Amino acid sequence: MLKQTNNLIHCITNPISINDCANLILALGAKPIMACHPDEVDDITCHSAALALNLGNFDDVRAQSMMISAQCAKENKTPFILDLVGVACSTLRLNYAKELVSLYCPTVIKGNISECKAFYGMTSHAHGVDADVLDEENIYESAKWLKDMALHLGCVVVCSGKVDVITDGKEVNLISNGCDMLSRITGTGCMLNVAIATFLASYSPLLACIKATCYYEVAAEKTECNGPGTFHMHFMDEIYKLTSFDESLFKIEVLE
Repeated sequence: MLKQTNNLIHCITNPISINDCANLILALGAKPIMACHPDEVDDITCHSAALALNLGNFDDVRAQSMMISAQCAKENKTPFILDLVGVACSTLRLNYAKELVSLYCPTVIKGNISECKAFYGMTSHAHGVDADVLDEENIYESAKWLKDMALHLGCVVVCSGKVDVITDGKEVNLISNGCDMLSRITGTGCMLNVAIATFLASYSPLLACIKATCYYEVAAEKTECNGPGTFHMHFMDEIYKLTSFDESLFKIEVLE
């Protein structure tokens, strides 16, 4: 676990989940900064240990800022993650994501099954930011093309779902942790995005994605609640209480 690394994590994320994202980074022992003005993000990213970009609630200001920060991260070899929020339902976001990736290839690309399919040029049925049931398939079939996607792009791909697929194009890791309540509150995907960024500051890309995803979902499993409201409240406590002993609860299947 991280525990008080105090790494500065720069997040350009959407206003819907920005507070939860900042608090999650703090609970993991790092320091968040949520700067998004185009005239300052270059300075902020330059001094950060990792960068998290998120396409949710897309607007002109953050579109400009994310390009600037991505370029800065690439030039300074700062690890960064791009969350493909909404690319399966928005041509604007899809084209923007493709341009950013082609120019500055992120360390990690994250999305649900519908978003990953849309980004990779496959048929996607999503009408919103959530994965569509029509896009679900045998997880081992998904693993094959996601591995190809990671190899083609030259980055780690994280495809979140009931079983998460994490691959660097060489090996594939299937993560079976988590709980249904994660889908009952907004912003949990955004929080996973910044959790991965926080781990990217301390671990190699593939390992950072695996550890962040497993720890995050183990915390969800351990959260006692009566519904979405109490889950939201107590989930952050479980993030804060995570220790290396929780690695015994990781459910990982490795495919070559």
